[in-house]
Amino acid sequence: MATVNRHPLTPVAPPEVIQDFYTSEEVDTLFKVVRRDGPWPLVLAHHFASAEEYLAVSGAKDRRPDAQLSDFAAPVFRGYLAREGAVLHDDIHDIYFSRKLLDPVLRMHKARYGFAHHMLFNLCGPSHSFDAGHFDSGNWRGISSVNTPTWLMSVMAKSGLFDAWEVKSGQVITYFYDCDTDGGFTYWPDGPELPPRRLPAPFRNTAVLSDNSRMYHRREANGPRDRRDLPTLSMGSLLSADGEGAWAVRDGGTEIARFVHRDTRTLFHYTALVFDDLADVTGYLDHTDDLTSDTVFEMLIADLRMRGVRFSEPSHPMTDRGFITLLTDAYAMSPRAYPAEAPLDVRAA
Repeated sequence: MATVNRHPLTPVAPPEVIQDFYTSEEVDTLFKVVRRDGPWPLVLAHHFASAEEYLAVSGAKDRRPDAQLSDFAAPVFRGYLAREGAVLHDDIHDIYFSRKLLDPVLRMHKARYGFAHHMLFNLCGPSHSFDAGHFDSGNWRGISSVNTPTWLMSVMAKSGLFDAWEVKSGQVITYFYDCDTDGGFTYWPDGPELPPRRLPAPFRNTAVLSDNSRMYHRREANGPRDRRDLPTLSMGSLLSADGEGAWAVRDGGTEIARFVHRDTRTLFHYTALVFDDLADVTGYLDHTDDLTSDTVFEMLIADLRMRGVRFSEPSHPMTDRGFITLLTDAYAMSPRAYPAEAPLDVRAA
């Protein structure tokens, strides 16, 4: 829970690096699924329905009133391997349920119980990084990515109003980027107002144990610098493997980009939910103290009024773009500084 001495978005512990995390057989299995089971959509297409929703999460520095969601797209593609304890690709069953993934998260939080939550991958072709810094979706009793859009969970976390319902989580994120040309990981372990730190590439089966739902972080630009300017992507752009060593990006039947595997930056992202004791587990499973979206909006609206913010209460707050922007501005928060070695890229006008 936030205190006067601790920013509401600081992790329980700084990230910890674990080298050579997966066995060679596990690495082969993970990449086999990615190559075999596409096509895969953009990260943005998974989680956002409008530019306003994205801006509630990203803290983008190039915000424009006429922005479209596609304006913020980078060639970062995502697929879910498992969700909420359900394995979506049979090959990764034993990996997803392994103690090697769960135990580090338990240790980080000094927790007694826990279970596998999500497992996904991101694969990124050569590109700039316009991500000004973000944090991962949190979990609260009754509120999660299953029933709540990403933008609202971001506002909830920044507001600090819902910490009493928070479910602890942690990530094991394993990176593959066998290149020392940019491509690192920037993170803000002391809050977004204070200076960042970074983990530089190369990454060769390099795992990072982190508390990403309470820590701003970002992907740095990656791939050959002369190949980072790609054609405009749409929310329908899809990534597919093309042969053993290449990837193709298509809109419909039209190929709009192609890159070789050695130029990609890939991560496998595992999240576990953890609990201090049996009472904590029971409260989560029995739903005896759950939040609802109605309660969330009631609390946010009451807080806005207490702050003296003037607005008309929306009839459909979950999708009202003006209200989403109002909440984004009311709880505005984003990193102030970036590493000299990994500056924030600026989009051309």
